[in-house]
Amino acid sequence: MNCIYKTIRILSLLRYSILLLACAYFLSDHVYAQSLVKGVVMEYDKATQKEIPITGANIYWLPSLDGTSSDEKGKFTLRSPDMYPSKLVVSFVGYKPDTLEVKSNSDLHIRLEKVLDLKEVQVAARQEGVGVSTINPINVEKISHKELLKAACCNLSEAFETSPTVNVSYKDAITGAKEIQLLGLAGIYSQLMTENIPSMRGIASIYGLSFIPGPWMESIQVTKGTGSVVNGYESTTGQINIEFHKPAETTTPKFYLNIFGEGNGNAEVNTFYKQKINEKWSSMLFVHGNYMDKDIDRNKDGFLDIMHNKQLNVYNRWNYHSGKKLESQLGVKFLADEREGGQLHSIVNTGSHSHPYRTSIETQRLEAYGKLGFIFPETPMKSIGNIVEYTYHNMNSSFGLKAYDATQQTVYIQSIYQNVLWSREHQYKTGVAFRYEKLDQKYNYSSIPLVEEVVPGAFFEYTYNHVDRTSLVLGLREDYHQDYNWIFTPSLHGKYNFTDNFLVRASAGRSFRLPYLYADNISSFASSKEMFVTEEILPERAWNYGLNFTWKFELSHHEGSFSTDFYRTDFINQLVMDAYSDSSKILFYNLKGISYANSFQAMLNYELIEDLGIRLAYKFDDVKSTYNGKLEQKPLASREKALLNISFATNNEHWKFDYTLVWDGPKKLETTFTDLDEGNIPEYSPDFFVMHFQATKVFKRFEVYAGAENFLDYRQEHPIINPENPFSNTFDATNIYAPVEGRRIYAGVRYSIR
Repeated sequence: MNCIYKTIRILSLLRYSILLLACAYFLSDHVYAQSLVKGVVMEYDKATQKEIPITGANIYWLPSLDGTSSDEKGKFTLRSPDMYPSKLVVSFVGYKPDTLEVKSNSDLHIRLEKVLDLKEVQVAARQEGVGVSTINPINVEKISHKELLKAACCNLSEAFETSPTVNVSYKDAITGAKEIQLLGLAGIYSQLMTENIPSMRGIASIYGLSFIPGPWMESIQVTKGTGSVVNGYESTTGQINIEFHKPAETTTPKFYLNIFGEGNGNAEVNTFYKQKINEKWSSMLFVHGNYMDKDIDRNKDGFLDIMHNKQLNVYNRWNYHSGKKLESQLGVKFLADEREGGQLHSIVNTGSHSHPYRTSIETQRLEAYGKLGFIFPETPMKSIGNIVEYTYHNMNSSFGLKAYDATQQTVYIQSIYQNVLWSREHQYKTGVAFRYEKLDQKYNYSSIPLVEEVVPGAFFEYTYNHVDRTSLVLGLREDYHQDYNWIFTPSLHGKYNFTDNFLVRASAGRSFRLPYLYADNISSFASSKEMFVTEEILPERAWNYGLNFTWKFELSHHEGSFSTDFYRTDFINQLVMDAYSDSSKILFYNLKGISYANSFQAMLNYELIEDLGIRLAYKFDDVKSTYNGKLEQKPLASREKALLNISFATNNEHWKFDYTLVWDGPKKLETTFTDLDEGNIPEYSPDFFVMHFQATKVFKRFEVYAGAENFLDYRQEHPIINPENPFSNTFDATNIYAPVEGRRIYAGVRYSIR
């Protein structure tokens, strides 16, 4: 049955979700909300002796450069800074720039003066595509919307092509599922959030990267190492938070349309519409559709290189600003996704099976959330708030003769109170959280014991900041799990600025995570290897330590930045997936010995000449674990990576060009069967280069862009072991170290109305 029709059974849950949100709205005392600074930018016309609004003025905070621009009435809305007082820069061509010291969230009235001597040119600072703040004591790398436009960025899995921090790898050669790797470890050890709400957990983490459309995203914040205790206890290697476009922000277009197509037959449409209901209410509707139904088998192994895919994704959000103390948000997301792949037809030998090896994955997902809170304009650092979210995720999948079906339901509630202790130098956040999760699973149509978690918890985070030089963040969190009792996860972050633009950060923290045996390793189903669990699975616990240096500089009147960091993750306990001990089996057992990941990265951003920027980066990851008593390198983990990104725009920005070259070093391969045609599988994969480029032509209201991903067309030539015998006991499609689909030529149109 088509998954679009199957979703009818879960639409009835929508009314219960709306009821839940209504309860959160009317019964909850507070909800976490992001406070805003509003204002207007004007000039004084001496002839008429009246103020005239300035349209398109640049407004941004120092030194983060987070900013916006004024609308046709000179008005702007900007997210509040991390702390007050903060410096706000307002500039516009032909006017003297102004720097204000903002001490509260009160409305701002700004008047700019025209520059009389036009020989002196004032240039506003440019926002970095990938930037690191010099104020935040936590090492957060922000990928801006500007950076996301450098590539096709159809979804979250393709949003990191120009950033070296996050690796994206393929899980298997049949489904095309992608996995992120942060600090050398798989994405399951990174906490994925959408606007600070934990998201894409459990079975959603498998294909969840493709469930977040790129054009919906306003920015991505990547936290390296241990994250804030406010967001939970599962952040081992970091946190990835996605911010969507918001109806209350003036930089968000009123209407946006992105039509995208590829030479391989893949096509998609993304659109959103913003509507201001009145002075207090605003709303946005997002719609994403994707369709791919073309048979592609370039390596002639009889298997589709790209799965057929149909996806419908709808998101409706509402914002309320009372203008005084009350703020709230409501949102509902719905997704239906259907994928089919496998053999094109029955080939030479399928054994006793008369039908081909096929793969099918059907997903329905519903999310509903509510935020309601109070802010206090007279004391900007004081706020109280709550978050309530309900998620329903259903997946039915089959891999040849294997089947895995799962349904996961989650309720998440969080309450936060933040304020200062004695002065602005001493701030704190404290609150409580609750998570209920129920996971029903079936493997080969046999029920797996129900997973049900009830986890209440509390947290406290203290921040000390002295004259923007020395910062310290101490976090303490205690949760209670009905099966594993008390969970204590502390964290510590520190920062010291040697100068305004040169600083060092250090961090340490502990994490706790319950592994999902089948969901975490679903790509193992694309192999004839048997899965053996040798003992009762225990929770995963780890420590992460990190050190970061950031330097922002100016050379030959051009700005640049250099950052380098080192992180280490030590596992106290870990679920080991052993692909070494037996070529015909995958063994799962608790860690007995050492398991660690060392990660080093250096990145340089520099504007060589006007409008020509370059990014150079190198990363080295050393990931090892104890397999059957022997310390071995983790298979299929990228050990070395280097990146070059060049961006150029003409003076009027009517043309933009982006070029990226990535070198991926050798990877340790799993122990597996002997291929009938290729013989023994080598111990290491070859290194390879991947090249991307894109050109964009900008018109008044629309942009036309075209480009190529993996332009060199590098492909793993034989991604499947023994593809002629998919039902035999020597079939394996999981030993993937490089792209499978090859070169992708694409083109698209972006149209927006401000």
